[in-house]
Amino acid sequence: MEDANPSTDTSRLSDSTTAALVKQTHSSPEVVRDLYRQEIAAVGAAAKARNFIGVIAGRRVKQRLMAALNLKKSSDN
Repeated sequence: MEDANPSTDTSRLSDSTTAALVKQTHSSPEVVRDLYRQEIAAVGAAAKARNFIGVIAGRRVKQRLMAALNLKKSSDN
């Protein structure tokens, strides 16, 4: 049975976290949310403990977006 408690729902990225990632990575909110959903699926599939899936997925989204931003910056030079 799925946990319907919104305070433990790791599948939703908070608006403040979305805004922070958008600002830090110069990405659109849609891109951030889509990558977050991908990371939730990837991390969740392998997780035995589900408490920190959202945190881990958020960090992985930031890493992916920052890597893409750095790649873009290096190709512009």
